[in-house]
Amino acid sequence: MKHLYLLAPILAIFAIFAVYFLIQTNRRPIPHYEPKQEPEVIFDAEEYLRQLKKDHKPFGTRGVHRLLLKRTRQKAGVYLESLEPALDSIGLEVVNVYHSVMGFEYVPVITSGNDWPYHAQKSKHYENKALDFRIKFLLPEEKKSIVELATKKLEGRARVIWEKGEAEHLHVELLD
Repeated sequence: MKHLYLLAPILAIFAIFAVYFLIQTNRRPIPHYEPKQEPEVIFDAEEYLRQLKKDHKPFGTRGVHRLLLKRTRQKAGVYLESLEPALDSIGLEVVNVYHSVMGFEYVPVITSGNDWPYHAQKSKHYENKALDFRIKFLLPEEKKSIVELATKKLEGRARVIWEKGEAEHLHVELLD
């Protein structure tokens, strides 16, 4: 009983060693994730029409979404999986506008869906009702043509905004 006051520090030391031992025995390597590189897809209009004739199946909402992903490239980290189905169709119409201005070889780049935390607080991006397309590296007359054609084509269904500045892009959002 004389040395009972030493019991608490000794138990604390044993507890520290036990936790240290558990941490040391649970050393597992952290798995390394390497995203697979998709081969660059080159759009071939004739092959696309052949596939449409061959399948003779109307596109469902998943088919339209897959077609949008296939006809565009996406900037790393772009999240497009929860888009409104109407936005997939509108995205394909924007792709068609790019092809009419730039030619069928050009593959538009989607720079944002619902993935970037720096959109305005009430942005349609957070509701999965907006897409951003890259126009930053195009010639000024190409940019103007794309914006005008897209605005004309999507009138009444979507708003097209040419956002200028450092992160210049074409913002397309569904109307309420």
